[in-house]
Amino acid sequence: MNIESKVTSAMEGTTHTLKAGVNTSFAVFVKTLEELGGSWIFFMRIIRTFRKTSGYKEAIIQQIAEVSTRTIGTVIFAGIFVGAILVLQFDVMLRRFDAQTLLGGLNTSATIREIGPMIISFLLAGKIGAFTTAELANMRVTEQIDAVESLGVSPIQYLIIPRFFAIVFSSVVLLAIGLSVSVVGSILVAQSFSGMNMYQYISSIPRFAGAWTIFEGLVRSIIFSTIVANTSTYKGYTASGGARGVGKAVTEAAIYINVYIVVANFISSSLLEWIHDLVYWFISLAERFFF
Repeated sequence: MNIESKVTSAMEGTTHTLKAGVNTSFAVFVKTLEELGGSWIFFMRIIRTFRKTSGYKEAIIQQIAEVSTRTIGTVIFAGIFVGAILVLQFDVMLRRFDAQTLLGGLNTSATIREIGPMIISFLLAGKIGAFTTAELANMRVTEQIDAVESLGVSPIQYLIIPRFFAIVFSSVVLLAIGLSVSVVGSILVAQSFSGMNMYQYISSIPRFAGAWTIFEGLVRSIIFSTIVANTSTYKGYTASGGARGVGKAVTEAAIYINVYIVVANFISSSLLEWIHDLVYWFISLAERFFF
């Protein structure tokens, strides 16, 4: 009887734990959907305000200068090692098949299309996103945003829009710089550690990285930078709860930005691949009928 009671107690404890885990997972899922919906509504509010008002040029330029100078060093440093790491990994695999001549093309294509934009966006999320969230959250909890509203000025127009578009523009430019540095860094590492001639490395790039590859990298850069800008401004603008609320907003912004970027990378990869196949089909069809 004692053994039966122990087994029953253990089973009840396991069931309780499983129920608690399911409830927690469901709560996290619902919270994520709420945050996603709130971010989308906030994004549409920014776009509507931007279309109906004007006079952002000087504020946006000032924010671009601040964001760029604060982040460019980190992007360049990270860009070098992104390219270097990929070269070393691809070199190990290609050596097994005696296909090192493809190293330059494969590495450049992977850097521009997939790995580079995502990794550099993670760094921008930690650098730009965290700073913007903390800045706006501090304004919210110290009632500076309420003071702006009491003066009859829209906080979205005065505080959010300059930061939003400055982050988007700066992030795209910084991503382009980071990807360029990654390619240069990969060439140097290929020469130093793989014993590969620079011209041999560059000669294989056009086979794998063309105009469409650059287009994919640009599209992902715009998508990821928009995610960083929107999520960081949204979490900062809606923060509450004093100093603890500021820290919570920064933490949640970093988590949600990274999650959104990963999901957006999967969706954009699927859509861009589908668009590429569709465009290729139309080109083939046009060549068949007109040439």
